[in-house]
Amino acid sequence: MESNHSFRSAKSLRALLILLLMVIPVQWAVAQLTLNTSRTTLGAIIKQIQSQSEYQFFYDDQLSTIPVEAIKVENASLEDVLNRILKNKNISFKVEDNIIYLKPQTPAQDQQPKVGQPRKISGTIVDENGEPLIGVNVLVKGTTNGVISDFDGNYTLMVDEENPILQFSYIGYTPQEITVKEQAVINLKMTSDTQVIDEVVVTALGIKREKKMLGYSVQEIKSDALNTTGDPSVTSALQGKVAGLQMNTSSTGLGGSTKITIRGNSSLTDNNQPLWIVDGVPFTDNQTSEASAYGGYDRGGTSFDINPEDIESISVLKGPNAAALYGSRAGNGVILVTTKKGSKKDGFGVTYNGSFTWSQVTGTLKMQDKYGQGSRGELVYKPKEGTQEVAKPTVPNDNEHQDEWNAYNEYIANRTLSGELAYGPELDGRMERTWNGELIPYSYYGNKLKDYFDTGFSQFHSVSVGSSTEKSHFRASFGFNGNDGLFKDETLEKITADINAGAEVNKYLSIDGKISLSRMSAKNRPLTGLNGEVAQLLLIPGNIRLSDLQNYTTTERLHENWFGPNQHYSNPYYVRHRYQNSDERWRAFGYYAAKLNLTDWMKFSAKYAFDYYRTRLQTSDLSLGDQAIAGNGESWQEKLTTDNMSRGEENHFEHNIEFMFTGDKAFGEKFRLGYNVGSNIMYQQFETLTVGVKNMLDKNNWLFNTAERLDNATDKGHERAMYSVFGSLQLAYNEYLSLDLTARNDWSSTLPQQNNSFVDPSASLSFVISDFVRSLDKNLPTWLTFAKLRLSAAQVGKDPEPYNLWNTRKFEFQNGTRVPIVETIKKNSNLKPEIKTSYEMGLDMKFLNNRLGFDFTYYYSSTKNQAMLVDASSPWSQQWVNAGKISNKGVEMMIYSTPVQTKDFRFDLGVNLAKNISTVDELANGVNHIYFSGDPNMPVKVGAVPGGKLGNIYANNLMKRDAQGNVVVGSDGLPIPETGNGNLEQYILDHPIGNIEPNLLMSVTPSFSYKGFTLSAMFDMKFGGDIVCVSEGMATAVGTAKRTEYRGEYKEINGVKDYYMVVPGVKEDGSLNDIPVSAQTYYSTIGLYKSAKGYAEEFVYDASYIKLKELSIGYNFPSRILKKTPFTALKLSFVGRNLCFLLKHTPGNPDGGYDTTMFSQALDYAAVPYTRTFGFSINVGF
Repeated sequence: MESNHSFRSAKSLRALLILLLMVIPVQWAVAQLTLNTSRTTLGAIIKQIQSQSEYQFFYDDQLSTIPVEAIKVENASLEDVLNRILKNKNISFKVEDNIIYLKPQTPAQDQQPKVGQPRKISGTIVDENGEPLIGVNVLVKGTTNGVISDFDGNYTLMVDEENPILQFSYIGYTPQEITVKEQAVINLKMTSDTQVIDEVVVTALGIKREKKMLGYSVQEIKSDALNTTGDPSVTSALQGKVAGLQMNTSSTGLGGSTKITIRGNSSLTDNNQPLWIVDGVPFTDNQTSEASAYGGYDRGGTSFDINPEDIESISVLKGPNAAALYGSRAGNGVILVTTKKGSKKDGFGVTYNGSFTWSQVTGTLKMQDKYGQGSRGELVYKPKEGTQEVAKPTVPNDNEHQDEWNAYNEYIANRTLSGELAYGPELDGRMERTWNGELIPYSYYGNKLKDYFDTGFSQFHSVSVGSSTEKSHFRASFGFNGNDGLFKDETLEKITADINAGAEVNKYLSIDGKISLSRMSAKNRPLTGLNGEVAQLLLIPGNIRLSDLQNYTTTERLHENWFGPNQHYSNPYYVRHRYQNSDERWRAFGYYAAKLNLTDWMKFSAKYAFDYYRTRLQTSDLSLGDQAIAGNGESWQEKLTTDNMSRGEENHFEHNIEFMFTGDKAFGEKFRLGYNVGSNIMYQQFETLTVGVKNMLDKNNWLFNTAERLDNATDKGHERAMYSVFGSLQLAYNEYLSLDLTARNDWSSTLPQQNNSFVDPSASLSFVISDFVRSLDKNLPTWLTFAKLRLSAAQVGKDPEPYNLWNTRKFEFQNGTRVPIVETIKKNSNLKPEIKTSYEMGLDMKFLNNRLGFDFTYYYSSTKNQAMLVDASSPWSQQWVNAGKISNKGVEMMIYSTPVQTKDFRFDLGVNLAKNISTVDELANGVNHIYFSGDPNMPVKVGAVPGGKLGNIYANNLMKRDAQGNVVVGSDGLPIPETGNGNLEQYILDHPIGNIEPNLLMSVTPSFSYKGFTLSAMFDMKFGGDIVCVSEGMATAVGTAKRTEYRGEYKEINGVKDYYMVVPGVKEDGSLNDIPVSAQTYYSTIGLYKSAKGYAEEFVYDASYIKLKELSIGYNFPSRILKKTPFTALKLSFVGRNLCFLLKHTPGNPDGGYDTTMFSQALDYAAVPYTRTFGFSINVGF
């Protein structure tokens, strides 16, 4: 093994540590604050504290202007922070529940009011929507006489001043002063405060940083914006919400795989996935699709195990610059998930979030409804089963020849329609005997791609309970998601449970821990590819009724179909019964950690994190069953011996042990130094076991036949390990200039000893222009609120997959016999790490008191020393080498604005834009192209040539064209195939038919609020990129596609009756083509089937689209209604997902894909039709 086996001893330690975690008291907690400010005011500090906690402050408004010296603390307690900022200020504080009271220890003598007759002043305080504000601080200026507003926003205050001044203050609202004369009632409407509050985001290693001090791009999505429609999948909920993040989703049924790429593809081996980190735990998001041209199942990505309702925020670190501290695993970016902790404001609160949604097929490939089953414009028949075809007699129809005519008439009366093509005559309603012998009108019976599917249903429930104090926090949640899919008996269920807790033991020690459990269970996922239901539905002529096909088994035959059945044509209802499958995944991940406060400028933390899941798989295949026909005293069950079943199990385990010193220290009034130094030990193990048998005992219960021999068995897996040390240094000047330096050294077990150590350095610079100008006592333009420049550079190495260094002898079981596995790929014992170098610059600006702002980023990265396969000499077919270089460059922009804000109405608008260009700069010496891994049965390949764009689509066959691009037609009226003057492959490489990379990714997110009503939407957009609609190509070959509806004129040419048309193009002499050709022959020629047939260039479409991805219309019940109920919050919403396309060019699904590879991204192949989801959600707080 290439991994370090010393890690095996950690298994027993792991079990013990998990056990300890289960018994940690639930009163654990953190009440931690991270502040980093230059000299400022007490009011500004209070706002930062309130933005990071649920505490409210009540104090004399005059206190907000008291100066506070620069403060830099990380994960400090509230008490420590208050003691530091109030030191020598003659201000005392008192904490009651979640309210902090501040008051001067000695009232200011120069503001003593005039004494008058005591009297009562009362009133109601509301917000901009007219809703009562609870807990507004009402204070008589210059005194300590004050009250807070009650649940209905009411207050009552006794005063004895002659003309008192009342001060009204509330977090997030502009403070106001009102001079009281004779009035007894003072009602007030408070408005939101637009003052800038420094935003704190989570960065690498879970370190909280002020966003304004970062020199690289980080985009954070809060929970309320992440999942407005109750989506049970976190990856689906994330789509369109981050600039530069692209989703490639397989259209394969419930829980299909989704691959995330950030800033484009950068790997020749399709290793483009970012690293997931959940609460500091590396979280594996394996894609488990086995889809292919002929079949296979897509079991989705393992990130589905996360409950979206547990998420507090997601920070996306978009490149090596932001993620270098994570080392080799973070070269493609990092998705940092922070889950929710106990809520202070609710005390011991309970929340419930639920949704109920329905999904319907709404967009399918357009099928022609004019012509039915047949060939060359004529019907095709076959005799009744058990009889022979009878030719029409050539003798007179008289008594002498009555037997001949009776036989013929009986044949005519009982013959049934036949033929696999839909090139028959027009559907005119004539009475014909269909495939099952029933006499029905020869008419169109609907779109099979739409009518076949059920209405899907999903329910999602999440309940959480939590509490938090100054020194502890606890939260537990339970989630359930149940789904009934579009396919009959297709189900998917997910159960999650999450517990996190923490406590500050004393001023030196705090502890923290989390465990998350999940179970996912799916049954009867649809088979993909040519043997699957969708592909078979594409081939069914319009005159076939789906209701007839539901009777697919009789006492005589296992499998009955409108044609065949054979290797190419199956009854879709039988396919649903034939392929039974199930998969179940159990998962546990979590951590526990301890932190020591050694000094004011040094803290030590230790963390153990683990992630384990086990998946059990079962599949069964009743077989095609074309020979399972009763006869000779035997039932079809007795004749069926090729049915089979397989079972398998996958086990994945990873643990990480991390130690880290952190701290910061101010030097004088302007300089501040922060640091992190630590180490990490990672161990990972993966194993799969699969066994299969044939000829099951019971053909319907899918029981193993232990009397039969083992048909196949495989056992494989890998181990890997990595040791790492890392450090970072942050130097800040006056809190407007910041320099960050990081370095990490990894030692990987998947590399040879001489190459297994590599260093990942990074540097970034942040310059807050607006704060710099203010430090000079200069005024910014009134329209400018904030401006920052940032620069960064980084380099990250990436180790290869395990076991690519040496060839070893392997075995498997086939038909009961242990046989060696023949290896054709030569390993390389001198592999080096891939190296990714990245540069980034950006400009962030805010205007008009934060009513408008943008973050702009330009980046460039190059990845060299890529591990790639090249041709090798015998006995090897290929070998691994370090070669190739890919560069990515692009721009990203995030725009956020509030165009309209009035008393009761608010309109917010967010826009994300990203453009990336991926170029293959180099390949290995002597290699002039590369094809990405993909199914060889497809009509195209996807790859690149040196100097070209990544992701070119190359057709296996091309039509010959003239210099103007016109198709050259031969004497037979058909397009002439291109030969490339004897070098067809080079010609194909020089003439790609498209490219998978989009030109622009964009999303627009408008949201509106009017009093308690809210409306939010998200439009997901992609412009550019191409997709080959293989589904349309298949339907064209058999005559069911909409494009085949044009067939020219039905006539006779050279004694042959058919529909004839003229193919657009020119003849070989350059003249305009005028040669008629059979429409059936033409469409069958260009139509696609497997790798050798057809012209894919005819089915290339622009993959651009504009999609209404999300819509939510909700109502928040006001507090005045809820005060007499047990609810503290209640919101009801109508929700919708993927409601419609506003722009689409492809006739099928522009998302396409039967898996998430770059190869599949180029194909719409037997994809599940586009579905619309709608329903309602409810959010309740207790």
